[in-house]
Amino acid sequence: MSNIDHSADSASALVFRPLGRKNAYEEVSEEIRRLILTHKLRPSHRLPTERDLAEQFGVSRVVIREAIRSLERSGLLTVKKGPRGGIFVAREYERPVADSIVNLLIGGAASLDHLFEVRLQIEPYAARRAAELATQPELDAMGDILRNGEKAGENFAEVRSHNIDFHRAILRMARNPVMALLGDAVFQILSDRIKGVISGPTTLAALDMHKMIFEALQSRDPARAEALMREDVQLTGKRLSGLAPETLVQLASQ
Repeated sequence: MSNIDHSADSASALVFRPLGRKNAYEEVSEEIRRLILTHKLRPSHRLPTERDLAEQFGVSRVVIREAIRSLERSGLLTVKKGPRGGIFVAREYERPVADSIVNLLIGGAASLDHLFEVRLQIEPYAARRAAELATQPELDAMGDILRNGEKAGENFAEVRSHNIDFHRAILRMARNPVMALLGDAVFQILSDRIKGVISGPTTLAALDMHKMIFEALQSRDPARAEALMREDVQLTGKRLSGLAPETLVQLASQ
């Protein structure tokens, strides 16, 4: 996470009101969740320490710790260790969705083919919508993603990271936050759990395909953007579908 505010003022400015019930971590988590979802607590904002939160809410540190764990599991908070660490607002809404999908993968109820089937359902449509709705600043930012991918050269892991950023940008351009959340969850799994499966030619071929998709977006050609995105997802899925089931389980457990 970038642009984290580590100042003491950031941690102490907000005053939480004491609660009536002294052992209800649900009340603490609901109050913090409310402040996050109403934008009174912004991403990267550092919360007070556990001790300060306990004093402000009028509960024990055990209650605060459980509330923080609950919010961390839901993707609303993240806890960083070390001298520059603390409790920070995250808004990583895709985290619990991704965790559930990983459980399906590890348990054998889902496979990479299922992930790419989901991608085929949402990404071609997202590309079509992006061609219709993307603003010029969004297209300019997408051009930067592609140029950064080119600059990465033979650092294929970095190229793939930019490739994933490209797909995520298109999902956001489609103006459907639910679809973007689901796509982000799938990409989180693909980037975090199968990072050891990298093919230079495949990664560079995807970059070339993204350049063509970008041209379709710039030309405001929804049909071409949709067709190219479908081809891109199918080719990548075909490459990864050859993984043995036991390899998938090992990677998904990392």
